[in-house]
Amino acid sequence: LELNTGDPRERAHITVRPEGRIDLILGTLSSGQGHATSFAQLLVEWFGVALADVRLTTGDTDVTVTGGGAHSARALRLAAIVMAKASDQIVDKGRKIAARLLEAAEDDIEFSARRFRVKGTDRSVDLYAVAPAADGPLDGLSDEVLTPPSFPYGCAVCEVEVDPDTGVVDVVRYTTVDDCGRAVNPMILHGQTHGGIAQGVGQALWEACAYDPETGQLLSATLMDYALPRADMLPSFTTEISEVPSTSHPLGLRGGGEGGTTPALGAVVNAIADALAELGVEHGELESE
Repeated sequence: LELNTGDPRERAHITVRPEGRIDLILGTLSSGQGHATSFAQLLVEWFGVALADVRLTTGDTDVTVTGGGAHSARALRLAAIVMAKASDQIVDKGRKIAARLLEAAEDDIEFSARRFRVKGTDRSVDLYAVAPAADGPLDGLSDEVLTPPSFPYGCAVCEVEVDPDTGVVDVVRYTTVDDCGRAVNPMILHGQTHGGIAQGVGQALWEACAYDPETGQLLSATLMDYALPRADMLPSFTTEISEVPSTSHPLGLRGGGEGGTTPALGAVVNAIADALAELGVEHGELESE
Protein backbone atom coordinates (compact mmCIF):
# COMPACT_ATOMS: atom_id res chain seq x y z
CA LEU A 1 0.00 0.00 0.00
CA GLU A 2 1.11 3.53 -0.77
CA LEU A 3 0.87 5.37 2.54
CA ASN A 4 2.58 8.69 1.89
CA THR A 5 -0.07 10.28 -0.33
CA GLY A 6 -2.09 11.87 2.43
CA ASP A 7 -5.18 9.93 1.35
CA PRO A 8 -7.08 8.26 4.20
CA ARG A 9 -6.51 4.58 4.93
CA GLU A 10 -9.05 2.25 6.52
CA ARG A 11 -9.05 -1.43 7.44
CA ALA A 12 -11.82 -3.88 8.29
CA HIS A 13 -11.45 -7.49 9.43
CA ILE A 14 -14.69 -9.43 9.79
CA THR A 15 -14.90 -12.97 11.17
CA VAL A 16 -17.95 -15.24 11.40
CA ARG A 17 -17.75 -17.34 14.57
CA PRO A 18 -19.40 -20.81 14.69
CA GLU A 19 -20.93 -19.99 18.07
CA GLY A 20 -23.19 -17.44 16.39
CA ARG A 21 -21.27 -14.17 16.46
CA ILE A 22 -19.68 -11.82 13.96
CA ASP A 23 -16.53 -9.99 15.04
CA LEU A 24 -15.76 -6.68 13.34
CA ILE A 25 -12.36 -5.08 13.87
CA LEU A 26 -11.98 -1.52 12.60
CA GLY A 27 -9.22 1.04 12.77
CA THR A 28 -11.61 3.94 13.34
CA LEU A 29 -12.19 4.69 17.02
CA SER A 30 -15.52 6.18 18.12
CA SER A 31 -15.65 9.35 20.17
CA GLY A 32 -19.38 9.14 20.75
CA GLN A 33 -20.83 8.80 17.24
CA GLY A 34 -22.57 5.47 17.86
CA HIS A 35 -20.25 3.32 15.75
CA ALA A 36 -21.21 0.13 17.56
CA THR A 37 -24.79 0.66 16.38
CA SER A 38 -24.44 2.07 12.86
CA PHE A 39 -21.55 -0.18 11.78
CA ALA A 40 -23.37 -3.22 13.10
CA GLN A 41 -26.52 -2.20 11.21
CA LEU A 42 -24.67 -2.60 7.93
CA LEU A 43 -23.63 -6.17 8.79
CA VAL A 44 -27.20 -6.91 9.91
CA GLU A 45 -28.43 -5.79 6.49
CA TRP A 46 -25.79 -7.64 4.51
CA PHE A 47 -25.72 -10.93 6.44
CA GLY A 48 -29.24 -11.06 7.89
CA VAL A 49 -27.98 -11.58 11.44
CA ALA A 50 -29.30 -10.05 14.66
CA LEU A 51 -27.83 -6.77 15.88
CA ALA A 52 -26.79 -8.49 19.11
CA ASP A 53 -24.68 -10.95 17.07
CA VAL A 54 -22.21 -8.24 15.98
CA ARG A 55 -19.27 -7.33 18.21
CA LEU A 56 -17.21 -4.27 17.24
CA THR A 57 -13.61 -3.98 18.42
CA THR A 58 -11.63 -0.75 18.03
CA GLY A 59 -8.69 0.79 19.82
CA ASP A 60 -7.10 -2.55 20.75
CA THR A 61 -3.53 -2.39 19.47
CA ASP A 62 -3.21 -6.18 19.62
CA VAL A 63 -5.70 -6.53 16.76
CA THR A 64 -6.20 -3.04 15.30
CA VAL A 65 -3.38 -2.72 12.80
CA THR A 66 -4.21 0.64 11.27
CA GLY A 67 -6.94 3.21 10.82
CA GLY A 68 -7.44 6.81 9.86
CA GLY A 69 -9.46 8.02 12.83
CA ALA A 70 -12.94 9.49 13.18
CA HIS A 71 -12.64 13.01 11.83
CA SER A 72 -13.83 15.13 8.90
CA ALA A 73 -17.10 13.16 8.69
CA ARG A 74 -15.12 10.17 7.42
CA ALA A 75 -15.78 7.26 9.81
CA LEU A 76 -18.76 5.45 8.29
CA ARG A 77 -18.15 6.95 4.84
CA LEU A 78 -14.77 5.20 4.54
CA ALA A 79 -15.22 2.22 6.87
CA ALA A 80 -18.33 1.09 5.01
CA ILE A 81 -16.30 0.55 1.83
CA VAL A 82 -13.78 -1.85 3.39
CA MET A 83 -16.54 -3.47 5.45
CA ALA A 84 -18.51 -4.20 2.27
CA LYS A 85 -15.48 -5.72 0.53
CA ALA A 86 -14.64 -7.88 3.55
CA SER A 87 -18.27 -9.02 3.73
CA ASP A 88 -18.24 -9.97 0.03
CA GLN A 89 -15.15 -12.09 0.66
CA ILE A 90 -17.01 -13.97 3.41
CA VAL A 91 -19.98 -14.63 1.15
CA ASP A 92 -17.66 -15.88 -1.63
CA LYS A 93 -15.86 -18.22 0.79
CA GLY A 94 -19.15 -19.36 2.29
CA ARG A 95 -20.63 -20.14 -1.12
CA LYS A 96 -17.80 -22.58 -1.85
CA ILE A 97 -18.24 -24.30 1.52
CA ALA A 98 -22.03 -24.44 1.19
CA ALA A 99 -21.73 -25.99 -2.26
CA ARG A 100 -19.69 -28.79 -0.74
CA LEU A 101 -22.09 -29.27 2.20
CA LEU A 102 -25.17 -29.23 -0.02
CA GLU A 103 -23.53 -31.25 -2.80
CA ALA A 104 -24.35 -28.64 -5.41
CA ALA A 105 -22.48 -26.55 -7.95
CA GLU A 106 -21.04 -23.34 -6.57
CA ASP A 107 -22.80 -21.29 -9.26
CA ASP A 108 -26.13 -22.65 -8.01
CA ILE A 109 -25.60 -21.31 -4.48
CA GLU A 110 -27.15 -17.97 -3.53
CA PHE A 111 -26.95 -16.12 -0.22
CA SER A 112 -29.55 -14.03 1.60
CA ALA A 113 -30.97 -13.62 5.10
CA ARG A 114 -28.15 -15.59 6.77
CA ARG A 115 -28.60 -18.67 4.59
CA PHE A 116 -26.85 -20.21 1.60
CA ARG A 117 -29.47 -21.81 -0.67
CA VAL A 118 -29.49 -24.00 -3.74
CA LYS A 119 -31.35 -21.92 -6.30
CA GLY A 120 -34.89 -23.08 -6.96
CA THR A 121 -34.96 -25.51 -4.01
CA ASP A 122 -35.61 -25.45 -0.27
CA ARG A 123 -32.17 -26.87 0.49
CA SER A 124 -30.06 -24.44 2.50
CA VAL A 125 -27.47 -24.12 5.23
CA ASP A 126 -27.08 -21.40 7.85
CA LEU A 127 -24.15 -18.98 7.85
CA TYR A 128 -23.15 -20.07 11.35
CA ALA A 129 -23.24 -23.72 10.25
CA VAL A 130 -20.92 -22.95 7.34
CA ALA A 131 -18.33 -21.29 9.60
CA PRO A 132 -17.11 -24.47 11.36
CA ALA A 133 -16.78 -26.25 8.01
CA ALA A 134 -14.31 -23.67 6.73
CA ASP A 135 -10.64 -24.49 6.34
CA GLY A 136 -9.58 -21.92 8.92
CA PRO A 137 -11.64 -18.90 9.99
CA LEU A 138 -14.54 -17.75 7.84
CA ASP A 139 -13.37 -14.18 7.51
CA GLY A 140 -12.77 -11.25 5.19
CA LEU A 141 -10.13 -8.54 5.27
CA SER A 142 -9.93 -5.26 3.38
CA ASP A 143 -7.21 -2.67 3.92
CA GLU A 144 -7.18 0.23 1.51
CA VAL A 145 -6.12 3.79 0.87
CA LEU A 146 -9.36 5.43 -0.23
CA THR A 147 -9.16 8.35 -2.63
CA PRO A 148 -12.64 9.12 -4.06
CA PRO A 149 -14.25 12.10 -2.29
CA SER A 150 -17.90 12.18 -1.27
CA PHE A 151 -19.12 15.61 -0.22
CA PRO A 152 -22.21 16.33 1.90
CA TYR A 153 -24.52 19.25 1.23
CA GLY A 154 -26.81 21.23 3.47
CA CYS A 155 -28.66 24.41 4.26
CA ALA A 156 -29.14 26.16 7.61
CA VAL A 157 -31.44 29.04 8.56
CA CYS A 158 -31.08 30.90 11.86
CA GLU A 159 -33.39 33.54 13.36
CA VAL A 160 -32.15 35.72 16.19
CA GLU A 161 -33.53 38.55 18.30
CA VAL A 162 -31.24 41.28 19.61
CA ASP A 163 -32.32 43.23 22.72
CA PRO A 164 -31.95 46.93 21.75
CA ASP A 165 -31.19 47.95 25.34
CA THR A 166 -28.67 45.29 26.38
CA GLY A 167 -27.43 43.86 23.06
CA VAL A 168 -28.17 40.32 24.29
CA VAL A 169 -28.71 37.91 21.39
CA ASP A 170 -31.37 35.19 21.62
CA VAL A 171 -31.49 32.38 19.08
CA VAL A 172 -35.22 31.88 18.59
CA ARG A 173 -35.33 29.46 15.64
CA TYR A 174 -32.81 27.24 13.91
CA THR A 175 -33.60 24.93 10.99
CA THR A 176 -31.24 22.80 8.96
CA VAL A 177 -31.46 20.23 6.16
CA ASP A 178 -28.50 17.94 5.48
CA ASP A 179 -27.89 15.65 2.53
CA CYS A 180 -25.91 12.69 3.87
CA GLY A 181 -26.43 10.38 0.92
CA ARG A 182 -27.85 7.30 2.64
CA ALA A 183 -28.84 7.56 6.29
CA VAL A 184 -27.85 4.32 8.01
CA ASN A 185 -29.23 5.50 11.35
CA PRO A 186 -31.32 8.70 11.11
CA MET A 187 -31.64 9.07 14.89
CA ILE A 188 -27.86 9.15 15.31
CA LEU A 189 -27.55 11.65 12.47
CA HIS A 190 -30.17 13.95 14.03
CA GLY A 191 -28.36 13.71 17.36
CA GLN A 192 -25.02 14.58 15.80
CA THR A 193 -26.63 17.53 14.03
CA HIS A 194 -28.20 18.83 17.26
CA GLY A 195 -24.88 18.61 19.07
CA GLY A 196 -23.08 20.22 16.15
CA ILE A 197 -25.50 23.16 16.03
CA ALA A 198 -24.98 23.77 19.75
CA GLN A 199 -21.21 23.71 19.21
CA GLY A 200 -21.34 26.09 16.24
CA VAL A 201 -23.75 28.53 17.90
CA GLY A 202 -21.65 28.39 21.05
CA GLN A 203 -18.53 29.38 19.14
CA ALA A 204 -20.36 32.18 17.34
CA LEU A 205 -21.92 33.75 20.44
CA TRP A 206 -20.27 32.74 23.69
CA GLU A 207 -17.14 30.65 23.59
CA ALA A 208 -13.70 32.27 23.65
CA CYS A 209 -10.27 31.44 25.01
CA ALA A 210 -9.21 34.56 26.95
CA TYR A 211 -5.54 35.10 27.83
CA ASP A 212 -3.77 37.61 30.05
CA PRO A 213 -1.83 39.75 27.55
CA GLU A 214 1.03 40.27 30.01
CA THR A 215 1.64 36.68 31.14
CA GLY A 216 -0.11 34.51 28.53
CA GLN A 217 -2.08 32.84 31.35
CA LEU A 218 -5.34 31.27 30.17
CA LEU A 219 -8.12 33.12 32.00
CA SER A 220 -11.01 30.93 30.83
CA ALA A 221 -9.53 27.66 32.03
CA THR A 222 -12.61 26.24 33.77
CA LEU A 223 -16.29 25.94 32.94
CA MET A 224 -16.92 28.70 35.49
CA ASP A 225 -15.19 31.08 33.08
CA TYR A 226 -15.55 29.45 29.66
CA ALA A 227 -19.08 30.10 28.37
CA LEU A 228 -20.36 26.82 26.97
CA PRO A 229 -23.96 26.90 25.70
CA ARG A 230 -26.57 25.46 28.06
CA ALA A 231 -29.91 23.92 27.14
CA ASP A 232 -31.87 27.00 28.21
CA MET A 233 -29.78 29.20 25.89
CA LEU A 234 -30.90 27.37 22.73
CA PRO A 235 -34.27 26.71 21.05
CA SER A 236 -35.58 23.34 19.91
CA PHE A 237 -33.89 22.70 16.58
CA THR A 238 -35.70 21.60 13.43
CA THR A 239 -33.48 19.15 11.55
CA GLU A 240 -34.25 17.19 8.41
CA ILE A 241 -32.29 14.67 6.35
CA SER A 242 -32.21 14.61 2.55
CA GLU A 243 -31.05 11.32 1.07
CA VAL A 244 -29.55 11.73 -2.40
CA PRO A 245 -27.06 8.87 -2.89
CA SER A 246 -23.52 9.99 -3.67
CA THR A 247 -22.40 9.07 -7.18
CA SER A 248 -18.75 8.88 -6.09
CA HIS A 249 -19.27 6.45 -3.18
CA PRO A 250 -19.91 2.73 -3.77
CA LEU A 251 -22.68 2.68 -1.17
CA GLY A 252 -24.00 6.17 -1.85
CA LEU A 253 -22.83 7.52 1.52
CA ARG A 254 -21.79 11.07 2.32
CA GLY A 255 -20.43 12.47 5.58
CA GLY A 256 -23.02 13.39 8.18
CA GLY A 257 -21.17 14.43 11.30
CA GLU A 258 -20.44 18.09 10.66
CA GLY A 259 -23.63 19.39 9.08
CA GLY A 260 -24.61 21.07 12.34
CA THR A 261 -21.35 22.83 13.20
CA THR A 262 -20.06 24.07 9.86
CA PRO A 263 -22.91 26.40 8.76
CA ALA A 264 -23.86 27.54 12.26
CA LEU A 265 -21.18 30.20 12.62
CA GLY A 266 -22.07 31.96 9.39
CA ALA A 267 -25.83 31.57 9.87
CA VAL A 268 -25.75 33.08 13.38
CA VAL A 269 -23.47 36.01 12.55
CA ASN A 270 -25.34 36.80 9.34
CA ALA A 271 -28.64 36.73 11.25
CA ILE A 272 -27.24 39.25 13.74
CA ALA A 273 -26.01 41.47 10.89
CA ASP A 274 -29.47 41.30 9.33
CA ALA A 275 -31.11 42.26 12.62
CA LEU A 276 -28.81 45.29 12.93
CA ALA A 277 -28.88 46.25 9.25
CA GLU A 278 -30.93 49.40 9.87
CA LEU A 279 -28.11 50.61 12.11
CA GLY A 280 -25.64 50.21 9.27
CA VAL A 281 -24.16 46.90 10.44
CA GLU A 282 -23.09 44.78 7.47
CA HIS A 283 -20.59 42.37 9.01
CA GLY A 284 -19.74 40.68 12.29
CA GLU A 285 -16.20 39.53 12.98
CA LEU A 286 -15.82 36.19 14.76
CA GLU A 287 -13.19 35.88 17.47
CA SER A 288 -10.21 33.82 16.38
CA GLU A 289 -8.65 33.34 19.82
